[in-house]
Amino acid sequence: MPVLLVFLAIAATFRVTWLINNDTIARPLRVWARKHDEVPPLSYFVQCPWCVSMYVSVLVATVTVLWGDNRVVLIGLLALTASALTGIVASLLNRVLDG
Repeated sequence: MPVLLVFLAIAATFRVTWLINNDTIARPLRVWARKHDEVPPLSYFVQCPWCVSMYVSVLVATVTVLWGDNRVVLIGLLALTASALTGIVASLLNRVLDG
């Protein structure tokens, strides 16, 4: 498997994990999970990046290994990687510019 494809899969895993655990768009999921105490693993899951990344990485790795040569999969991995790197660079630049 090409190193670039592995990098894209790792960065995509990071991005999806961050989305679930931290991004505003997934906040309703996290709030819902916290309100439903009858499903404690779910409420813990959406707050634990280590936990989320395990499941996300299995999904991303499976898709990458089975269909990594598919253009749609490559576009998805590339888009998630670009989003992850943009977020990291923006965060670093904000720290530098703020002081």
